[in-house]
Amino acid sequence: MKTIVKTIMAAFLILAACSSFALADTEITPAVTLSYSMEPEVLMPGDTGTITITMQKNAYIANAAIEGNEVIEILGESYTDVGLVGPGDTLELTFNVKAKDDAPNGVHFLDLEITGGSTAYDFNSRIPVKIDDRDLKLIISDLPSTLMNEVSSVNVEVVNQRPNEVNSVIVSPEAEGIVFSPSEVFIGAIPGGNKSTATFFMNTMNSDSETSNVSFTVSYFNGDNFHNAGKTTRQVDIIDQNSLIFTSIEMEKSGNKYTFSGDLNNFGTTDAKNVIVSIPKSESVVPVQPYAKYFIGTLEADDFSSFELSASVLSGDVSSIPVLIEFRDPDNAYISIEENIAIDGQQVFAGNSEEDSGSSLALWAVAGIFAIAIVALIGYSWKKRRDEAEAFEDEEIEPSGE
Repeated sequence: MKTIVKTIMAAFLILAACSSFALADTEITPAVTLSYSMEPEVLMPGDTGTITITMQKNAYIANAAIEGNEVIEILGESYTDVGLVGPGDTLELTFNVKAKDDAPNGVHFLDLEITGGSTAYDFNSRIPVKIDDRDLKLIISDLPSTLMNEVSSVNVEVVNQRPNEVNSVIVSPEAEGIVFSPSEVFIGAIPGGNKSTATFFMNTMNSDSETSNVSFTVSYFNGDNFHNAGKTTRQVDIIDQNSLIFTSIEMEKSGNKYTFSGDLNNFGTTDAKNVIVSIPKSESVVPVQPYAKYFIGTLEADDFSSFELSASVLSGDVSSIPVLIEFRDPDNAYISIEENIAIDGQQVFAGNSEEDSGSSLALWAVAGIFAIAIVALIGYSWKKRRDEAEAFEDEEIEPSGE
């Protein structure tokens, strides 16, 4: 029994000695904590980007490098003699990469190699890089095929078909014979799979009747990489027709003074603000009170408003009276239109305001003479009938007296 106990104790002593020897000669290498990020998140073919490697390790780092492949090129040198990363410290390493122009879509892996010091192990990892060639898309849904001489609006939807966010998005319009306001719209950032809308006002007030190609382009940045999505074009016809038109015109004439009234109709697609109608002064036509100008206010699309204007015509060869229509478009830009209202071939008397008064007095005098004559004629007829009636009564009385 004593022999067995001694044997067991000797075994424990030998095991303890071996364990102490192993602990003295074995160094435990701390684990590496590694994370990475990519900017931009997804590259397009030809794009450059930055990979940021973040490490935490209580050890000495000798070298760090990323190897390129047939799809992605590594820009710049690898890191050498990085140094010691102490307990709780963080080390960031950045690598610039470029996707080749013919890089296919998909996820492509790059090999990260980290060489440790004399007491640290080497560390390898694979870094994924995504490549996607999808571009931004423009959708123009409310551009009519025919435009008048007016100010209309168009909405352009910018769709980001990419899986990542793009920045500094700008939409620019272009067309022959059309003035756009604003000249371009800055949208900013659009997250992946989302869209934003750019609104433009199209001024075709002075455009000739023609066919015009309306184009929109969108530019943006994917990370630090500039891209132009190209043109999206629609064809429109421009016709010579103003959006504000006169209807139901009625005219009164007194001497050389004309007073006419009617309706001003908004035949366009947008509201006209601060609308004023007036008769511009010229050598032949002079606006007169009480309606030298007429303020209408806001005239909504597909609506109308009544007005009344007065003018004196000072020349015998005037066949129409010009009317100036002034308003502000939805973008608050000033716009004016001049229309002519025919005076229906009525005779126009030349003269000034004093002659107008004389003509009016003469007309009133003639009318008074006619009125007196009519009253006298009526009085004479009434007196004659009364005399005849009295004579007839006398004749009837005489026989009854005999």
